[in-house]
Amino acid sequence: MKLALIGQPNCGKSTIFNQLAGYKSISANFPGATVSYTIGKFYFQNKSIELVDLPGTYSLSWYDDAEKESVKALSSVDFDCIINVLDASTITRGLELTLELISLNKPMVVALNMMDEAKKKGIDIDITKLEDSIGVKVVPVIAKQAKGIKDLINAALKANPPIKKCIYSKRIESLIQNLEQCLENQASNLILPPKLIAIKAIEGFSACEEIVSWYPKCQNLLEATRVLLNNGVEITKERHALCLEIFEYSAKVKDSQGLPLSEKIDEILLHPIWGYVSLFLIFIAIFFIVFEGGSPFESLIDKFFTFTEDYLSKNIHNAFLLSVTKGGVDGIGAAIGIALPYLVPFFVILSVLEDSGYLSRIAFLMDSLMHKIGVHGTSVIPFIMGYGCSVPAVMATRIIKDKREKFISAFLATLVPCAARTTVIMGLVAFFIGPLYAILLYLLNLIVIGFAGVVLKKFLPGVNPEILFDIPPYRTPTIKTTVVKTWYRIKDFVYVAIPLLVGGSIVLALIDYFNFAKYVNYAFMPFMGLLGLPISVGIVLIFGIFKKELTLLMLAQALGLSSIAMVSKVLTVEQIFVFTIFVMFYIPCLATISTLYREIKLKGTLIITLSSILIASILAFITHLLFLFI
Repeated sequence: MKLALIGQPNCGKSTIFNQLAGYKSISANFPGATVSYTIGKFYFQNKSIELVDLPGTYSLSWYDDAEKESVKALSSVDFDCIINVLDASTITRGLELTLELISLNKPMVVALNMMDEAKKKGIDIDITKLEDSIGVKVVPVIAKQAKGIKDLINAALKANPPIKKCIYSKRIESLIQNLEQCLENQASNLILPPKLIAIKAIEGFSACEEIVSWYPKCQNLLEATRVLLNNGVEITKERHALCLEIFEYSAKVKDSQGLPLSEKIDEILLHPIWGYVSLFLIFIAIFFIVFEGGSPFESLIDKFFTFTEDYLSKNIHNAFLLSVTKGGVDGIGAAIGIALPYLVPFFVILSVLEDSGYLSRIAFLMDSLMHKIGVHGTSVIPFIMGYGCSVPAVMATRIIKDKREKFISAFLATLVPCAARTTVIMGLVAFFIGPLYAILLYLLNLIVIGFAGVVLKKFLPGVNPEILFDIPPYRTPTIKTTVVKTWYRIKDFVYVAIPLLVGGSIVLALIDYFNFAKYVNYAFMPFMGLLGLPISVGIVLIFGIFKKELTLLMLAQALGLSSIAMVSKVLTVEQIFVFTIFVMFYIPCLATISTLYREIKLKGTLIITLSSILIASILAFITHLLFLFI
């Protein structure tokens, strides 16, 4: 049995999904689709049920790829039932989508979620009256507490098509039916239900207008109908009015409870001055928790794997086998050293921020600033995460629907100096040259990111469409939802990035074992000469692809030194500065590259990777020239 979950953003749809099958979910595509859907399986009353979580959409329109593919999925995939999730606290707005879903004439049930939020707002909904108004079974639910979930699935198993086929006035229904019947008579194998095509074509949606234009008789009827219905405005107005009428009939509004506190919090968090101050303080606290809290765990992990490598060195006497084994252990250690101390707590905090409603407020607050570099406020999340690790930063671009904006956000996020690159900056520039020069590098980085954003905004085809921000009410995150979301976000790293890290580590170990380093250095010799760096540094940059802090750890070894503290005896101030600038901007690490491939595919990954090398080379070369003239 196959069920579809659909609803407007922030209606609690994903919470229902997580209660049923979240931790067992996978990301997949329907045939011919370009948008990923979350699919999970669970058992209910000895029945295997497949649950498909469709992207959040405000209507059955084709404004973006997510909405387009959702409509196609609802029309072409043989779902046994459509579960329409409604936010009970904003039911009038949610009913817009419900009325459109009714036109599909498929088995359907409404999950009236967030009943507790509605109660806080003083909204008392009569379920029987609501069912009578829309002709669909309605199940009250509080998803975060798992209340009503079993009743919902029971209702879905017994669901029937909507009782009410006509939801508009007789005049409008008659005009819609005329065009619907024309399509049924003239066309075959339509990709969407005729009634939905008729309604959307009358309302002026180009995709449906194009379908109607294939049939001259229907096209003539459409043109006449649009004149009679004021280009579809009358349908839209009547749908709005009907939503209000249904609400007034089925609900009563009493004195609200607790709303003033939410408004008082927003007066601070969304204030044009104090909002930014609050944001800064909150993220300082997050970074302190993640990195100060994660550092001791990373030290313990490093000690464990150092002990393991020492043990292997003492007990494996075959040099080749030892090299390969230690390479694999290094890869596992590097992966665990990223995931456990930093990624897990970061994703836990991210889930809390998201479920509490603050993440949407950050996006709203930063929108005007982010527009200057060609993206919306939602892109600030990947940028902020980039200072911790580029892997979750790139993963965070999933929240961005527009492909162009997603690519720009992923591109710019990889330029942000992650914790590993910060280690190089602090270990070389701050230590040997001075902390002020390290701050200068961070300022340079911000300038480069801003400039790159402006360039991408100008040269990439497409527009930067305005978006409406849906600011959800403040909510208390639940432990179960937080755990499920954290696992869902980190599992790609576990399944994809870790194998690549281990494999890459083994390859690098083999390079070292067979003494291929000298050949790599010879290959890099012209480039190193261009930047004024020693030839022996070439192999270090290769190891940096595996993990950026290895460029610092292996620099002393490549220069023939016993300690990193002796680097200044071999490298000049200019060379330290040039080397650090190149490392700060060049090719993302292996884990980030694999994540980029998952999110923006091969072409986008190649463009970002090659562009980062070009940016790093140009900046390092300019720095080298500046030092020559100083």
